[in-house]
Amino acid sequence: MKITHFLFTDAQVGVCYGRNGDNLPTQQQTVDLYKSKGIPRMRIYDPDQPTLQALKGSNIELILDVPNDQLQSLTDSTTATNWVNTNIKAYSDVNFKYIAVGNEVDPSDSNSQNILLQ
Repeated sequence: MKITHFLFTDAQVGVCYGRNGDNLPTQQQTVDLYKSKGIPRMRIYDPDQPTLQALKGSNIELILDVPNDQLQSLTDSTTATNWVNTNIKAYSDVNFKYIAVGNEVDPSDSNSQNILLQ
């Protein structure tokens, strides 16, 4: 008799928070909406300070992107340290889950040519 084990995991639901548009709710209203609808995870595509402020103490798990246009500058360790201090350490009560380095990075883009392995 052969016994097969399956590992099932719960799906993890989150919503990407884009801020391109007109008549958008404030960052705080958006965080309040996530909480009222039980959305436990958020992704933002840049370290928007008002959004990070609104997330303080919310316990929403956050994926924060490093914008593509900042990738090249972050190859310098001093600049990278300053970025982390400004956008992560300054928000110790934000629940950072992941930091994504770039979004749909195009190898032919001048911002990424010196940082991607080819």
